[in-house]
Amino acid sequence: MHWIYDLMILIVFVAAIYTVIPDLFLHRLGIGSWKRHYGPGVAITFDDGPDENFTPRVLDILDYHKVSATFFLVGEKAKRYPHLVEQILLRGHMIGAHSQHHRFSWKMSPLATWKEWQETINTLESLTGHEIRWIRPPWGTFNLALWVWMKKHKKKAILWSAKGNEWQVKYTPLQITLRILKNIKQGSIILLHDSGGEPGAPENSIRALDMICQRIIEEFKLPIAPLEIPEWTWWRRSAYVIWEKWEYLYANYFQIKRIDATSLFRIAKKRYQGPKLYDEDRTLLAQKGDIVADIHIDSVRLKSKERDPQRIGLKALSQVRKSLPMLANYIAKSPEYQNVKVLVGLTLLNRGAKGLGFEVLEMPSSWAIRRMGITQKVIMSVYQPFGKSRNNKRLGNKPKLVWISKQKLLDLWLPQNEDAAIEAIPLE
Repeated sequence: MHWIYDLMILIVFVAAIYTVIPDLFLHRLGIGSWKRHYGPGVAITFDDGPDENFTPRVLDILDYHKVSATFFLVGEKAKRYPHLVEQILLRGHMIGAHSQHHRFSWKMSPLATWKEWQETINTLESLTGHEIRWIRPPWGTFNLALWVWMKKHKKKAILWSAKGNEWQVKYTPLQITLRILKNIKQGSIILLHDSGGEPGAPENSIRALDMICQRIIEEFKLPIAPLEIPEWTWWRRSAYVIWEKWEYLYANYFQIKRIDATSLFRIAKKRYQGPKLYDEDRTLLAQKGDIVADIHIDSVRLKSKERDPQRIGLKALSQVRKSLPMLANYIAKSPEYQNVKVLVGLTLLNRGAKGLGFEVLEMPSSWAIRRMGITQKVIMSVYQPFGKSRNNKRLGNKPKLVWISKQKLLDLWLPQNEDAAIEAIPLE
């Protein structure tokens, strides 16, 4: 009878290797999968569709909020509703694979697993005419065969970091929204469903979607952006997350706040330590010890895939120009900044600032200034993959003080003057 016991131990061990261990690493720990995205803001994803009753309504809500999402489609449903697949693409959304028949991976043999996922990819690629690079298994569960298949076919498994369990009908739209918002932060991937679940559940999901979009933009001041998954190693991703957490702690400590979901700028009040600043009439605006508005760039929104330094610079300048009216509007309306006379920033990215109405001052060399320059170079290498290699000498190594009076900012960049201001100010 001893051999029966040994056989049972062997079966349990093999079953664990095939099911529990791959699921632990990929699903629970996120090792070998992606549980966040690396673009600005938050990404929304949908599972289990398409559905002729619910997917069109989801698309209409996304259109209303000008949001791009990713739909992980079930192959057999996509084949049944090819016109919905076409609509998803035409409206600017992305498509991933969610298996062919929505089966639980732990109950599938290696051969069945490979057949299931290859059929899914063939179905979706024939319908879309595009390569399907992203997959998400039903319930987020993996087996060893699926992991091997992923590696062989170079697919990325995309999971999530925020969910509302809205496949259960017991959760109201408000409860779904609050469960998701509790876990929202920069880089979050939201899991929703446009089909499946308990009877009546998709209706609650759709009603929650409108609230989720509105509250993320208004309360968290984060954009809802297309899912962005870079070709990074696990170590590069870890370094990125560590640096991001440091930036979060820094911003929280100094109370640096976002002003809008799409603005490049963040802002804080601080006690000024630089040289005296005067307006054009030689009226003193700020001296050491005065409270000023300190402008910061939200680095992740400056993130670029470009290799050409000039194109990177032009894109950054364009983002600044679009963000200045938001900054002016925020300063004009915020009671916190009514008594502030000057906005300042210490930055390496100072070329073109004069053309936008700012003054630029050289700062005396000091350890603090050099440290700031080093920090900003590190930030650029983190958020711009080719920042290290481009060796842009024009950028320099020493930040300069960039400043503008509040009144001049309002005169130039309040929204009612935006069109005239943009036409009058040339790009450098």
